[in-house]
Amino acid sequence: MIKTYQYRIYPTTNQRLMLESWLEACQTLYNQALDMKKQAYQKNKANITYKVLAVHLTMLRRASEFWKSKHIDVLQDVLRRLDKAYQAFFGRVERGEAPGFPRFKSKGRYRSMTFSHLSKQLIRDIRKRRARIVVPKIGHVAIRYHRLLPDGEIKNLTIQRKASGWYANIAVQVPNALQIPKAQIETITGIDVGLESFLTTSDGDKVENPHHFRESEKKLGKAQRVLSRRQKVSTRYTRQRERVAKIHEHIANQRRDFHYKTAHHLFAQCNAVAIEDLKISSMIQNHYLAKSISDAGWGNFRSTLESKAENAGKHVLKVDPKGTSQICSGCDSVVRKLLSVRVHHCPTCGLTIDRDHNAARNILKRAAAALRGGALVTNSPETQIPGTLLNSDGSIHQKR
Repeated sequence: MIKTYQYRIYPTTNQRLMLESWLEACQTLYNQALDMKKQAYQKNKANITYKVLAVHLTMLRRASEFWKSKHIDVLQDVLRRLDKAYQAFFGRVERGEAPGFPRFKSKGRYRSMTFSHLSKQLIRDIRKRRARIVVPKIGHVAIRYHRLLPDGEIKNLTIQRKASGWYANIAVQVPNALQIPKAQIETITGIDVGLESFLTTSDGDKVENPHHFRESEKKLGKAQRVLSRRQKVSTRYTRQRERVAKIHEHIANQRRDFHYKTAHHLFAQCNAVAIEDLKISSMIQNHYLAKSISDAGWGNFRSTLESKAENAGKHVLKVDPKGTSQICSGCDSVVRKLLSVRVHHCPTCGLTIDRDHNAARNILKRAAAALRGGALVTNSPETQIPGTLLNSDGSIHQKR
């Protein structure tokens, strides 16, 4: 398994200028290669592969000292990214999705570079949380070494520029011996994500929605209005654009931190979480809910759950979301209701609970049915046993 560790780096002024010039060179190479591929297809209906582009790159480096001064790993990675973008484009076309043809990179849109051939001792001069990282042809760059790298083969190093500064992403091949084995599923909980509450568990517990974007929307709107009045390509425009980018990055960091803490809290209580396999890309087509769904970040939260489960030896179970809100979790009767109705009341069995709580219980039941061949998960208000399973004989499988 390959894991990536991110660290903040602090390049000197000369190192920063060199990194920025390299990113501009990568942007130029990407655009030139994309133009070659487009012209070849328009004239001859031919596709220029990565190998052909790599040969052109070799000839370019022999003819120009400018390109020869740039590390070969970085330039080859540019061509690989373009080839990957083309393959993804044709894959979307075959699947009938929105194609999204690769676009030319404008200034500042190319933000990272990748090195594959690295020093054997990548991190040096370690002093508590301070160290230096060896970047090829750049030199020793100061790094905030806030956590140790695991034992394993370092695959590559990616230097990335964000609004808040420069970062080093180190990809490490973690040996199988260091990986945490998957635990046996003994306790499981179902969660239903929403907009009023971020999620509701099958125990009836709720996690409030922090609305990170909504909270910063006024500040962001003011900064964007100031940006719209600036003259483009001016110094004041560049500075204001950086302020807007920092607000966006701050919102993203808040959301990611919230997702990881929520995932940690869930897996601290059980070793499996059942969620709905939602088609979020289709749900955000509803323009009334698109901003709220994007603000909640359901897709990122699902990815966070899966990542956390992989690192902790836990499980994430996906179930069919069809009818989880309309079916009664007590008697399986269908109780139709609009989205505005927030309380589930079943006229058949008399069960009255919160709508999201009812959906979470149905998600839990479907996950348990898939795992146990029909055995159901119980979490009724009478028992209030979190994440319990029913054994084949009907007895309650207690949490250990």
